[in-house]
Amino acid sequence: MHELLRQRFCSADAAPSASRHPLRIAALLGALLIVLSSATPTLAQVFHRWVDDQGNVHYSDVIPPTEVDKGRTILSPDGVRVNTVAPQRTPEQIQRDRELERLRAQQERLREQQRADDRVLLNSFQTVDDLIMTRDGNLSDIDTLIQFKKGNVRRQQDGLMGLRKEAADLERGGKPVPEQLRRRIASTERAIEDALAAIVEREQQKREIRAKFDRDLKRLRQLKQLPAEGPAEVAVAKATPVLENLIECADRTSCEELWVQAIDYVKRHATMPIESLGDDVLITQAPNTNQDIGLTVSRIWDEDGPGGRIFLDVQCRSYSPGQDKDCKTEAHTAVLRGFRSALQGDRRRATGMAVPRAS
Repeated sequence: MHELLRQRFCSADAAPSASRHPLRIAALLGALLIVLSSATPTLAQVFHRWVDDQGNVHYSDVIPPTEVDKGRTILSPDGVRVNTVAPQRTPEQIQRDRELERLRAQQERLREQQRADDRVLLNSFQTVDDLIMTRDGNLSDIDTLIQFKKGNVRRQQDGLMGLRKEAADLERGGKPVPEQLRRRIASTERAIEDALAAIVEREQQKREIRAKFDRDLKRLRQLKQLPAEGPAEVAVAKATPVLENLIECADRTSCEELWVQAIDYVKRHATMPIESLGDDVLITQAPNTNQDIGLTVSRIWDEDGPGGRIFLDVQCRSYSPGQDKDCKTEAHTAVLRGFRSALQGDRRRATGMAVPRAS
């Protein structure tokens, strides 16, 4: 084709007289357009290379409709690769890619949150000692609130005993118990139950604080490239397991079973006689000496579920700030620590489950 064009242009140059003639020039241009238009399909033609489901390789200038979703290579007439078309993705592949993208975005958010938390941690605490002092201050504040509530429980218990004695005296005298007195008794019982539930929440809050500061201590050491944990951090790590004097029950039946076992546990370990026993609260008399063990056990029902929690606590002779050492002896601590394992062991024996041997 190119040779034909060259010959025609050369012949035109060899006839100067004709090149000056307008009709001759027009004829030459028309011939050129005809040649170019006839050559266009050849220049634009391409071939497709693809592999079918059986692994066979195909070459064609037309893609069959059944093969359009497959990946293919576009070749020029000379066999040179011009382009590559990726295979169409299946719905499963599209869903997988979306899930991967979601996970990548989530990981990036977590990394950004960690960077923000690190900045707050470094700005809040210059040293590990600063963090430990803050932790101890927070725990001390909660302990003060707990002692205050325990003191209220003791005062409410004393008031309840007075109200119950008044009602009992009326009944022994053959007189009816006024409705107002019954309401006061019920109101005081509810107040005691609410106070004990609040104490449980505070105890769990202390555990969460210890766990959080334990994580912060480790992270602060990493950020500041400090050596291994110190004694104060080891003490925190040992103080963060699940409360041993708190046990959860999933439904009313298991709560009833555990409640009976809890009452039996108090009877076996308290040195003070039971002063009050209600549907969900048992309180012994207050201790008279440091060797006395007075206990309180309460059953707190979940507000949005069928189960609840049973919490055992020791009583102190005094709940004034700093005066609670008399109820933190080794004997008191042992009673609290044995509560969960004792009730779980009793329940295993009652259901015929194997009871693990003590290590």
